[in-house]
This record gives sequence, structure tokens and C-alpha cells, in this order.
Amino acid sequence: MTSGNFDNSSLLACSYGSACAGCDWLFKPASEQRELKVEALNRAWREGGQSADLGEVRWVEIAAGGLRDRVDLMFDRRSGTKKLGLFDRFRTGLVDLQGCPQLSPALEAWLRDFRRFDFPISRGSIRLRVSPSGQRGAWLDFANEDIKALLDSRETLDSLRATAIVEIGQKRKRLIERDGALKLGDPVLEPWFETYVDDLAVPLYCTVGSFTQPGFRANRALITEVMSLVHRAKPKRAAEFGSGIGNFTLPLASICESVDAYEVDSLALEGLSRSLAERSLASRVRIHDGNFQGAKAEALDMSGLDLLLVDPPRSGLMKFLDPLEMTQDRPKSLIYVSCFAESFSRDALRLSTLGYRLDRISIVDQFPQSRHFEIVSSFVRY
Repeated sequence: MTSGNFDNSSLLACSYGSACAGCDWLFKPASEQRELKVEALNRAWREGGQSADLGEVRWVEIAAGGLRDRVDLMFDRRSGTKKLGLFDRFRTGLVDLQGCPQLSPALEAWLRDFRRFDFPISRGSIRLRVSPSGQRGAWLDFANEDIKALLDSRETLDSLRATAIVEIGQKRKRLIERDGALKLGDPVLEPWFETYVDDLAVPLYCTVGSFTQPGFRANRALITEVMSLVHRAKPKRAAEFGSGIGNFTLPLASICESVDAYEVDSLALEGLSRSLAERSLASRVRIHDGNFQGAKAEALDMSGLDLLLVDPPRSGLMKFLDPLEMTQDRPKSLIYVSCFAESFSRDALRLSTLGYRLDRISIVDQFPQSRHFEIVSSFVRY
């Protein structure tokens, strides 16, 4: 079963729909997309080893179109023609995107302006982002030799740097000028994203290349769904796995006396610290830096918690659940947020052996026109 508001809206108009693989369900009616996503979640639940049915699945719909404030694209000119876009439906080449109805108006305008920059390279990856204030950013992930050539020649990067904040490479180095030459400086944290505390937008500091949810409007719906579960739990002491830059941490800390935040990305935790300080919430949050899916999980103490909120990567919780097995005084409530139904279902089976039962589950449809979706669920200890 499903419940919640739902509008079987019309198909999203896109001139690239027959060629682009970015929206593989573009031509499916909204009602069919809903049924297929609920079916996929139920299938993963059964294949994860659950004996009982999943039961009611709530549906949180977000109006289609304009949901992305960041986009990851590929650049390719090996055929002799410059292309910037996404794979075609046969994954044999790129669809050269002039625009996209999934992008917010500000991001689509940035894409169109970005296309005038011509990079003398064969291929690479590019992330474009706009901040809540409208600041433009570009993260270029090119081969080292291509980066060096671009820095030496300067022309393209100088022109791009005059338009946007530019980051380069996996370490997200900031493009700067020093001693008359273009250099790669240390990463710089800016308010590229936002979360919501009492429905008020709160800046989150990160880099252009940092992981965030795809857009502001969909993220507000996600925060609303998660915090409705938090308020039901009425926690005083909470812990969060996968805190990242603080998307859930700040609203969680605004109602809890203490929060332990666990995260593997040190740069994300720098951003979290800054956001907490600006909101005067730093005294409520203890930050833990490390790989708590792995060996570091052994030292965790999960006793005395009212709530555990987890938002793991696609691989799931892994060893982070080990300390719960060793703890008799387990958290009364657990909220699990996931974009990958298979690892969520595996972890849910393990949680059932630790005395937890599924209390509520929702699909937040922040990826309409595609097979992807976000899961928000709550478990209670029985």
C-alpha cells in the first residue's frame, strides 16, 4: 500500500527525452513511476531476507522539474566535436545538452553560459552548482596533464574564474592566482547548500565538489519528512552516522541536548563545525572523524541514546552496527535514510535481530522521471 498526497502530473517536456539516459522514465506517467518504485522497494525488502511484508509505504511527492541545483556532466571531444552532457540511452556517446528541465532556472542559465568555455582536452567530468544566493561554481575533474596545460595556458581558466568559483581535481583545490601564475590552493568552504531549522533556511558550508542532496526544494521535503520522525521520538541524546556537512545534524541539534556526529570526510566536518558555530549549536554536538563503517566502529559506545539517525552511503552501515550488538541499552528509536534499497533492506534484517521493528517508511520522490528514490524510515525497539 501507499499513502500520502499524490498528483498524477503530466509528463515533463524535454527535447532530449528520446536520446538522453538521464531520465530513463521520462515517458512513464507519474502514477506508473510511483507503482514501480514501491514495487522495487518491496522487492529489495523481500530479497533482503524479510519474512514479513513491508506494509504501508508513504509517498512524498515533489513537483517535477527544476529540482536540481547541482549537476554532474561529462565533457568529450574525441569524436572531433565538443560535447557536454550525459550518456545517451545506449551509453555509446554523449547527448550534448543545451538545457535540461530537471535543472533549476538558475542552474540551467549557468549551464548555458558555461557552454561557451572551450577546454582543449579530450575528456573529463564537470560539476556545475549554484548556491542559495546565486553564486556559481564549477568543479573540473580532468587528467593531471590536462590540468597542467590549462594552468600554463591560462586563457580558458582566467575567463572561467572571472565568472565562477572554480575547483579542480579530486582534492577540490581552489583555483587562485599567486605570484602572477594560476595555482591550485587549499579547498575553501562556502555556503553552497542549506538545511532547514524550524522551516528557516540555514547555510551549510562546503565546496563545489562536496556531496549534497541534488537541490534545495527537494531537500526541504526530505528534511521535513525526517524531522517529523525525530519529533515523534522526542530525543534528548542522539547520534548520527554519515553527518556530512550537517544537513540533518543542525535541525537535530536544535531540539536535542546532545548529538554525536560520525563522518569519514574531514573536509565535510570542517564545514559542519563552521555551520554549527554560526548557529550557536557547537556546544551540543561532538564531532567524530573517521571510517566508522570499518575498524573505528569497534570503539563506539551506543548506550544511553534516545535516537540513532543514519544516512549511509550505498554500501550501507556495515560495521557501524557492530556496537549495537554489544549494547544492551540500545537506542529506543532509529531513523534510517537511504538512496539504495538493497543495502537498506540488508541492514533492516540485521536490525530485526537486534530487537528493532519497522515503524514507518516513506519514499521521498526527489528523483522523478528516473528509477531512483530516497527512503526515509523509522525503527523502534520492541
